[in-house]
Order: sequence, then C-alpha cells, then structure tokens
Amino acid sequence: MSRRVVVGNRRRGGAWWRLPLVLTTWSLLVVPVVGVAIAWTTLRRWARELPAVPDLEAWTDDAPRTSRMLAADGSVMAELPFRDGKAVGYRSIVHYDELPPLLIHAILAAEDVRFFEHEGVDPQAVVRAALANYRAGTVVEGASTITQQVARNLLPEAIGTERSLRRKVREALLALRLEQRWSKQEILTVYANFVFLGANAYGVRAAARAYFDRDLDQLTAAQAATIAGLAQAPGRASPLRDPAAAKARRDEVLERMGRAGFLDDAAVAAARAEPLGLHDPGVAYGAVAPWYTEHVRQLLEDGMAEELDLGGLEIDTAAQPVLAVEAQRAAVAHTDGLDHGHGDGPPEVAAVLWDHHSGYIEALVGGRAWGPDDQFDRVLQGCRQPGSAWKPIVYGAALEAGAITPGTPLRDAPIAEYDEATGVHWKPRSGHGFRGVALAQDALASSLNAPAIAVLDSVGATAVIAFARRLGITTAIADVRPMALGASCVKPIELARAYAVFARRGWAVAPRFVVRVRRGDDVIFDAAVPEDPWLAPARRLDRLAALAGVDPDVRTGLPPSDAPLVDARVAFQLDDMLAAVIARGTATSARRLGRPAAGKTGTTNDNTDAWFVGFTGRELAAVWVGHDTPADMGGRDDGAHAAVPLWVTLMRLAEGDRAPVPVPGAPPPGMTRVRIDRETGLLSARGAGGGLDLWFRAGTEPTEEAGAPTGTSDDFGRASRQF
Repeated sequence: MSRRVVVGNRRRGGAWWRLPLVLTTWSLLVVPVVGVAIAWTTLRRWARELPAVPDLEAWTDDAPRTSRMLAADGSVMAELPFRDGKAVGYRSIVHYDELPPLLIHAILAAEDVRFFEHEGVDPQAVVRAALANYRAGTVVEGASTITQQVARNLLPEAIGTERSLRRKVREALLALRLEQRWSKQEILTVYANFVFLGANAYGVRAAARAYFDRDLDQLTAAQAATIAGLAQAPGRASPLRDPAAAKARRDEVLERMGRAGFLDDAAVAAARAEPLGLHDPGVAYGAVAPWYTEHVRQLLEDGMAEELDLGGLEIDTAAQPVLAVEAQRAAVAHTDGLDHGHGDGPPEVAAVLWDHHSGYIEALVGGRAWGPDDQFDRVLQGCRQPGSAWKPIVYGAALEAGAITPGTPLRDAPIAEYDEATGVHWKPRSGHGFRGVALAQDALASSLNAPAIAVLDSVGATAVIAFARRLGITTAIADVRPMALGASCVKPIELARAYAVFARRGWAVAPRFVVRVRRGDDVIFDAAVPEDPWLAPARRLDRLAALAGVDPDVRTGLPPSDAPLVDARVAFQLDDMLAAVIARGTATSARRLGRPAAGKTGTTNDNTDAWFVGFTGRELAAVWVGHDTPADMGGRDDGAHAAVPLWVTLMRLAEGDRAPVPVPGAPPPGMTRVRIDRETGLLSARGAGGGLDLWFRAGTEPTEEAGAPTGTSDDFGRASRQF
C-alpha cells in the first residue's frame, strides 16, 4: 500500500527570530558609533562655544583689591574694601614667591593634592569622587581641580553656575587649555588671590589678616590649614560663626597634609592641639584718626567713586595720627572738666588743626567719641551760632569798604529794639558796662557788642554777607542787626577757613585732606605742596617744578585767580586787631602758648556755645564747645574759659618745638603806623601817654592831633563824626 505524500506551503513566520537578531547586532555596532559621534559633536560644539583662555596676568592686574589710606608719616590709617557688583571685600595681591610652602601644602591637601601631576583635570579624583558619591547616595566629594576652580571663578558667566554635565565638561575643557598656556605656579597664584575665604576676604593674604592679623610668612601650620579649609565652605565652616565646624575642617586638612607627606605625625598632632587663635585685624576702620578717616572716605566716594570701587588705591593724606590721638585725648579730658553735675553730662567738642601755610588739615576732633552710635562730625557738619567769633568778618567787611579804620571811635552805649514780628525786646549787653566810646581795635579786642553793631550799620549787612561768602561761608546768614553778634549759625570748618584767609594775608585756602591718590605707578591725583615736611627729596623737587610760577590759590587747591580774596593790607590790619585780642583782650589766657598768635573768642546767650579760633604764623586751630541740644554750660564757661584752654593745648601739640613766627609779621607795602589817642581817635599828642599804635592803609590815618585847636570841642567833633 502506497503512502500519500502531501506537499504544503512553508509556514509563515518561521524565521521570526532573525529580525531581532539583526536589530540587536545593528544596535551593538551602530549605537555606540552614533553615541560617540553625538558626544564628539556635542563636545566640539561646547568647545567652540568656550571663551578665550583668560589672560591671568591681565586678570591679576585688573582685579579689584583693597585700597589703603595712609597718614602723613606713611602709617596705615584704614583699609577700604573694593566693590565689584554685589561683591564687597578685601584683596591684597600676592606673588608665587610670597606664598610660604606651608600654605601651598595646605591648599593642595585641601583642594587638589595631585595639582602638580595632572594637566588640568584629574581622572583619579573623578573616579574617587564618583565612588564616594555612589556609596553615600548623595554628593559628598567633588573632583574639581584647582585649575578648574580658577576657570570657573574667572569666567562664571561663560562657564555657567548650574549643576550639569555641560558645565562640568566646559569647565574641564577650559582647565585643559589653561594648563597649556600658563604654568602651574601662575595658576596656583591666581587661585590664591581670587578664592573667597569668608569675612569679606578674597585671597589668602586678606584672609590671613582678617582671621589672624598676620602676614603669610607668619602663619603656623594650623592657621594655614584653617585658611585652606575655608575655600570649600567659607560660610558653613567660618571661624567667626562656628568655631567648632572651623576646627573640625582645619583638623581634616591637617590630616590630609599628613597623609600627603607634607607634615609628619608629630607636626599634625601639635597643630591639631592648637586653638583657632583668631585675632582681630590691627587696622580696624576708625581705630586711627576716625573723624579724619571717615571724611576722606566720603570725599573719595563723592569725587572718584569708580576708582574707589575698583580699589588698589594708595591714598596719601595730611593726617598726623599721633597728633590726632593726643588731640582727641585732650578734648575729652577738657570737656570732662566742664561737667558741672547739672545732669547734661560733659559738653561736646569740635576742633580742627590746620597748617594754613600748606592748606593741610592735620587733625580733626568731631566729638568726644567716634563709634557706631556717634559719627556726626561737629567740625564739618555741625552748625552753631559763633557769637563774637563772627565779629572779625563784620570788621573785615567795614575795613575793606573804608567804613572804618582800626582807630575809628565807635559808640559803646545801650541799644534797645523791639521786634514786632516776634514780640522780642533786643537789648544786647556789652561786658560789664558801657564805655561810651572805644576805638575799633579796642572794641574788637574787648568784644564789645554795641560797637560791632555800629560797624555793621556803617557798612551794611549786604556787604558783610558778601564778604563772608567770599571767605567761604556757605550757611544761611540773616540780614538783621543781631547778625553782627553771630546770630546765624556757621560750620566750624568754614569759620576756620575764613580766619585762615586772614592768616594768609588774604589769599584763599582750601582745607586739604587728601594729598595724593595713586594706583601702582599711575598717579590719579596729586596736590602735595613743596613745603610738605613729609615729602621725599626727589618728590619735593618734582612738586617744585610742577608748581613753579603757580599762584598761591592753585598751590592750595583752588581755582586760579589774579588777586587774593582780601586785600593784603586789610588782612594785615585784621591780623593786628586779632593779635590785640590775645595781647590785652578777652583771650589773654592764650598768651600761655608762649608764641605770637591772634584769634577771637565767641560766646552765645546763656553760654550755650563757646568758641575760640586763632592762629600762629603757621598753624590754625578752631575750637567749639557746647551741648548738641543747646544748654547753659555754666556762668564761667564762655569762650575764654571753655574754649581757649583747649586751644592752647592743641596748638602746643601741633607747634611742638618749631621756631615762633611773628604775628602779624612785617606789614605789606602801603601801610603806615601811627599812635592814636584813645579818647578822640586823633593822632596822639607828642608826649601824651595812653596812646595806641595802630596800622593804617596809607592815606586813611588821621592828620589832626588830639588837643590841637580845631574850632570845636573834641566831644563835639567826635559826636559829629560818629553819633
């Protein structure tokens, strides 16, 4: 029996397994190639997008850094921070050869122990960090090298700040390029100068000063480890905020230094046993001449804010720190003695010491104490009634206008006025009584009020106000008769400036605080005068050449002018009249200074303000004493008793052992001196006693002699002239 053979079609799908096999094989071969191609393309694109390799030298040269304010003797008064966007801090550039090996080892141990072995990226560190982070389940260790940190810090916007693969790759690529162009030493130096280490300190030198008040070569191993450890977490491990965390981080760095062979076991143990040993910076802001320092800072902010923000400035000032300390101490001691137990406490004080010959302000006392609760500078910002210290401005305006001479007889008699607007009776007193008549020089010396009002009436308030403005008074001046007695407030610095013009024979002078500003070899500003005793010989010659033929205004920092502010003859007359105040007037106690001087006391109603402004042939001092809220200081606390003694002390400190200079000195051309009869204002009769030798501008002196026949009685003649 034959069998049937059935021939059927091949079953569809019998080779189903071949397609997955082909796809799998294709994936294994193609996907890596594609992946590599995509990665390569991405890397090339990221590389093309990279910025140019930074010029480390240019970055260092242009880096914002600390500015230093220097006193006249070269000592550091203050360090001023830079401002770079939101960053405000301190940075002092250090060179590689200034980095002590101990600090270098601490930095390497803390941040990149194989720094001198890799080429910008450390594969070993990458693997190590990856394993550590995998085991911890979070990021506990980084692998950025010092070079990568430099790249990231110099170009944060170009590199990016986000946590992403793109940023890390771009950072690594730029690090490789950095290492191709710059040496390891150069890269490490930039890191040491740019790294932020907390306490507003950028760079290791600023950090050493901020935390330990030391130079780098004075750091111990423990201190070097503390600084190096701050780079990773300057806030979290700050010695100032969390000493325990800072010590733990320091000890970790020390252990790493030991493992790397930088320290032996004994050195590590000894360093770990040390306390943190923090020390405040020696040059704390406001510790030296605080009133002066703050004013200079304000001047710089107002005049060269961009330069100050960039920093790196050396600011030479005219301040004399020893004088400032002694002046402050004297002011406090003096006002302590004026506390009479009335409940107001000691009065406040303002004083300025000014070399009117050079224009240099040498010391400021803006109050009894400078600090967070009181930075109000009463010399520069306070405005108080000057009392009789204002009278020289009234007399000066009248002398200039020819309304009076030093020998003009002036009425000294009671004055009574009623102000209908205020309902106040005005009856100015004049010492302990009235003399009837007094020569102008005697009236000013004795600070008589009625004659001062008569002088104002003779010249007019408009002329007095114009004269005051020319002298540099900027505060409001009331156009009223009490203005003659100092009824309008004035700033001590401005009143001092007016007297300085008198002392300088009428030449203008600006208060000079800042002498020179420079950044490296670039001089931004220079106002030094050749007479500056602190100038080096070579620089003195340079300033002599620069100022040769320049008029006195320009030499003291003012715009050029063709003439002095006040006629030299008028200024000389005022100087002579002010010298009489000390010789025989209200400030005879100032003779204790022991050298020629001139000046004027000032006292306001109820002794609420006491003043003395005076000068020698070179130095000027202005002193104000009073309560910030006007209050009676006591019956004897007038200008002669509350201000003159301190003025004498300050002038002794400023003058030292310098040779005395005559005041008012030799007269300018066009002056004549004659003896005047005090009763009549005429020439003193030959052989008559009691006359007064006075200086007149030639042609203004009297020609008649007292007692000579004139056809009228002396009293009638005087009345016709004055009353």
